[in-house]
Amino acid sequence: MRSASSTHAASATSSRASFTRVASRRVPTAHRACRNCLPENAGGDVAPSTLASRARRGTENWLRDWIVGMNLCPFAKPAMTSTFAIETVGAGARESGEYARVVSREISRLMACSFGEPATTLVVFENGCEDDWSSFMDGAVREAEALCEEMTDGEVTVVPFHPRAEFDGESACGNYTSRSPLPTVHLLRAVDVDRAETSWYRDEDREDIRERNVEYLSATGLTELKRLFARLYET
Repeated sequence: MRSASSTHAASATSSRASFTRVASRRVPTAHRACRNCLPENAGGDVAPSTLASRARRGTENWLRDWIVGMNLCPFAKPAMTSTFAIETVGAGARESGEYARVVSREISRLMACSFGEPATTLVVFENGCEDDWSSFMDGAVREAEALCEEMTDGEVTVVPFHPRAEFDGESACGNYTSRSPLPTVHLLRAVDVDRAETSWYRDEDREDIRERNVEYLSATGLTELKRLFARLYET
């Protein structure tokens, strides 16, 4: 695949890459089957309603303990207001059109929200997905990017997260900046990214967010990161 999951994504996010850690920074190289992405007993014969509940809970744990708890995104907590949403989609969501409908609905919702406060959505594949990381980028992520471009001309952008996210040139610890318990497509508005970056870098001596995150995760150590990450999906 190309170094960006779409040409537009690369150009639209180049000035904000340090904040969003978007996938356009490097070409993904992990090709592990997604059946290895889920925690033990996460799928199987679990009822759809239970899967959705567990997916939401795991995502909330990830946001609270990982993203906010490790301060990987200083703007995450303020953005978790009434305009923040977690949407889950089930097995076969792309084939049935459910995924496209959810993404389109959320894009419309985000554009209808006031530009005076952050608005963002996480679309989570509740049972994992049949794709590995590279296929996830070429499939679900690219589909969402195409919808964003068609519906908003780049006003809404996409940031992907995945249990096996991996980038060329990144350390094993650094890859955890883009890892989530389940495959997740983050929809966010360009205006919110620009506002967050402007706020963060108002102090010219402030450390680059992405570099700070890699340093922090490296100091934590791979063994501890694996342990903490595994706990995110515990009931």
